[in-house]
Amino acid sequence: MANRNDVFSRFVNWLSASGRDGAAINRQGGSPDLFSRLMNRISG
Repeated sequence: MANRNDVFSRFVNWLSASGRDGAAINRQGGSPDLFSRLMNRISG
């Protein structure tokens, strides 16, 4: 199981390193979208 987890971790690290960061999204009035508000409520 540890070996499988290591392969998964390496794949995720490779995938995140191969992408590019997008620009931050600024909404008019500074109001975050519904998903962002939900995640902020869950996380804190």
